[in-house]
Amino acid sequence: MSDDQIRVERTLAAWGRIEAWLKEHAPRSYRRLPAPAGEDEIRAVELELDLVMPADVRAFYQVRNGTGPAMDFDWPTQGTPLPDPSAYLLPDGDGIAPLSYLGTWYDHLSVDDEYDDPQRRYLPFMVSDPDGFYGSFVDCTPTGDGYGQIGSYAEAAFPEPGGHPSLAAYLTGVADLLHGKPDDIWGTPGILDGCLHWADPQAPPAGWKPVPRPKTP
Repeated sequence: MSDDQIRVERTLAAWGRIEAWLKEHAPRSYRRLPAPAGEDEIRAVELELDLVMPADVRAFYQVRNGTGPAMDFDWPTQGTPLPDPSAYLLPDGDGIAPLSYLGTWYDHLSVDDEYDDPQRRYLPFMVSDPDGFYGSFVDCTPTGDGYGQIGSYAEAAFPEPGGHPSLAAYLTGVADLLHGKPDDIWGTPGILDGCLHWADPQAPPAGWKPVPRPKTP
């Protein structure tokens, strides 16, 4: 089995565990998960940005075109109410966006013209709010050893590669936490307005309730 096949299998297994948890504990998050992205949508992004998505990222989008509806990633226009989002269900309040948003956020990443590799392709796909200025990217650079790794980026700062070895590894970590693995960094999973929301139980937001953690063997 190739590395790509292993990553795809790990991604599908991890996301399946996450969806099972959502269905049981966070019905609104589960109900608002979007349909799969079509192959034509995936190829359109790849052609627009001149890159090839890693197999695990492609596999995720073939199951769900993001972690919530597109409206959760729309910045409200003047006079319209703020959305009541469910998409930001990952640790640190992150959400994986629909494919149609990735091209816009691609232009947000800072580039060091003197030192940057012209072959570099960092694809932002996970953000913490609709402006897309803070979030995570997947390395789609065809050269070097970083292809498929997950890094972070922020407004007015150069991207920081290598936070997670792959999307498959990241989602596996999230699934493990939801199903009982203890963690002191990402916080505690709980429910807020029917949605998965990670919080510090010592200083929770109003209305948030932790979900009892199953005991690990």
